[in-house]
Amino acid sequence: MDLINRIYCVLFTIATVLSLTYSIEIPEEFQKSNHSNNWAVLVDTSRFWFNYRHVANVLSIYRSVKRLGIPDSQIILMISDDMACNPRNPRPATIFNNAHEQINVYGDDVEVDYRGYEVSVENFVRLLTGRVPPDTPRSKRLLTDEGSNILIYLTGHGGDGFLKFQDSEEITSQELADALEQMWEKRRYNEIFFIIDTCQASSMYEKFYSPNILATASSLVGEDSLSHHVDSAIGVYIIDRYTYYVLEFLENVHPNSKRTMSEFLAVCPKSACLSTVGVRRDLFKRDPDKVPITDFFGSVRPVIITTDPIDILDTPKRKKKPENKTKSPVKREYLSQFPVHLVPNTKTG
Repeated sequence: MDLINRIYCVLFTIATVLSLTYSIEIPEEFQKSNHSNNWAVLVDTSRFWFNYRHVANVLSIYRSVKRLGIPDSQIILMISDDMACNPRNPRPATIFNNAHEQINVYGDDVEVDYRGYEVSVENFVRLLTGRVPPDTPRSKRLLTDEGSNILIYLTGHGGDGFLKFQDSEEITSQELADALEQMWEKRRYNEIFFIIDTCQASSMYEKFYSPNILATASSLVGEDSLSHHVDSAIGVYIIDRYTYYVLEFLENVHPNSKRTMSEFLAVCPKSACLSTVGVRRDLFKRDPDKVPITDFFGSVRPVIITTDPIDILDTPKRKKKPENKTKSPVKREYLSQFPVHLVPNTKTG
């Protein structure tokens, strides 16, 4: 047993060293975050082949947050239409976000949690607020708590104060704000980073009133959010401008990166986006200049490295209880028949 214990201790030591190797120390210029876990809610709200770019948008963000460390178990991916298997797709089971570099964002490891007509306003609000039916599987639940930092990304078609869901219904800015307030009251988040890539996108965060929310939008009220380029092989726009430059920025971010949220908020100037990127930071307590981007896009937990020696092989042994040798053993014997007359309320004849 001693040999087995020593083997386990050695394996534990190796695992500890590896975890320290891939962890980061909090730089002094960053403000400390109180969060203990990261989640992402990524939603494409539009259907039909000509909206191919919206699926590419959401899968681009999905690819980035997963690469930076957020596991699928903490990513809720909602896609309204299956572009990968659309009959018009000349390259089945693929979705590209760049016609020139041929980046396939629909790989073998994509896990879609809500698809097709499951992507509705009701399901989205239920997901955020936790008011899902009891038989809802774990993969369709946002299991966050008061220590969760949540990235919410929405893409689709919108207008002044509303976002369409599959051209059949819409969620208003007030309904979205009320859903986030319910999340705060139920202690379902620590901080939220809200991103929306639609036309007149900034109108969707104007009604927010809950604390600890940082929001950005691809366009201001009265502006359209424009597409980036066409893929001639499929005949439609392949990605939106704002998400294209966001992805370009995130591709240069690694888990130990010191890039800040302020840098992220400036990734798409008007000369590139052709629309004005909106930012709302009055509800957010921390300075975006001092918030690492991995507080929302990654899942690396900072650790404190100690130089004090720790002897993990010195395991305390359990003490055996002293035997009481003076106590005489109890004598027992069998009865020929159980004395039924001794049991109360029992008739003997």
